[in-house]
Amino acid sequence: MNTPSNWLVFVTAAVLLLLSGCAAAPAGAAAPPVYTDWDDVLAAAKGTTVHWYMWGGSDKINTDVDNDIGKTVLARYGVTVNRVPVADIAEIINKLLTESSAGVTAGGSVDLLWINGENFKTAKSADLLYGPFVDLLPNSRFVNWEDPAMANDFGTPVEGYESPWGHAQFVMEYDNAQVGDTPPTTFEALAAWIRAHPGKFTYPAIPDFTGSVFVRHLFYWAAGGPTPFLGDFDQAVFDRYAPQVWDYLNGIEPFLWREGETYPEAAAMTDLLANGEIAFNMSYSPGNASLSIAQGIYPDTIRTFVFETGTLANNNYVAIPFNASNPAGALVVANWLIDPEMQLILADPARWGWLMTVDPTRLSAAQQAQLAGYDVGVATLPAAVLAAKALPEPQGEWVAAMEKGWVEQVLQK
Repeated sequence: MNTPSNWLVFVTAAVLLLLSGCAAAPAGAAAPPVYTDWDDVLAAAKGTTVHWYMWGGSDKINTDVDNDIGKTVLARYGVTVNRVPVADIAEIINKLLTESSAGVTAGGSVDLLWINGENFKTAKSADLLYGPFVDLLPNSRFVNWEDPAMANDFGTPVEGYESPWGHAQFVMEYDNAQVGDTPPTTFEALAAWIRAHPGKFTYPAIPDFTGSVFVRHLFYWAAGGPTPFLGDFDQAVFDRYAPQVWDYLNGIEPFLWREGETYPEAAAMTDLLANGEIAFNMSYSPGNASLSIAQGIYPDTIRTFVFETGTLANNNYVAIPFNASNPAGALVVANWLIDPEMQLILADPARWGWLMTVDPTRLSAAQQAQLAGYDVGVATLPAAVLAAKALPEPQGEWVAAMEKGWVEQVLQK
């Protein structure tokens, strides 16, 4: 994370740019506004609207954002949150690239992005982000930026250009009424189960991030672990392991739901598991199954497991585009997301059921007691089990290659 002195460097540079103008920008273009203290941010944000572009594939997340973020930020800070759902945030990155090429340096329609991984790397490398801004957020003190898993996003240093709001780890959800009490926790056993139970397994099509992470696990399986994918992309290494992954996926395809002729969206898989049409689902939220049982979405026979080889864990972040119309409002939203009060709402198994992204040891004694008192639910694995099986995400270039390869070698075959 950048130090406060680095933030001042950014402020100074931005002020100089504002005074001198930018030769590449069209007439009338301006540098984005900058703020020297939090009171300035709050004053500039009051009465404004933040257009937050985010993945919209979960009705529950959409509702929770509106209720626990939108309503609270409006009531406390006078900032309206306009949630703009998108299928793939890469579409918005392409939009920002186009605007940057056209010299559109201010007045953009996007104020805040739910972003991570390759999209963050692309945006940061192309100077599409506002900031660094994290040091300006009062609640940033609750984030452990010394943790490499927090300070790096799929291998790309965050350096203050995005702020976290939730931690995630992949789990498999299954119906023990169909699978039994001993689920297939290796990829070999899973393939055997799929062949023995045609139509009862599927996964979302890429670019869905849940489908993508399922494929990433197979690369780790083929390579015997994550190590080959943590450094810079190497085509020779990719070519060494990719054929085994494509053989695996093409081998199970005829036995998938609807014989693999189509792949459902992630939201549809929840319904398919709930009504017993398939026996497995997958989620980046370890508490989702318990919460869905409590809400009557899932039957009480749903449980979760992690593969013996481990499952991927990462953080959800928000970032502000370089030409955001309302960076002050976006900063207010980003700060609320890492407020301990909001983080406890996120971690509440009866509400969001997410993993907390702030450091619990930095919370007050009362807040720590509240967190310890949560009943995680019947289908949620113990935190120690999840932590022991957590795997790092690959560098962003690997993800792009894996997704492109899946389209060419599986979907289009």
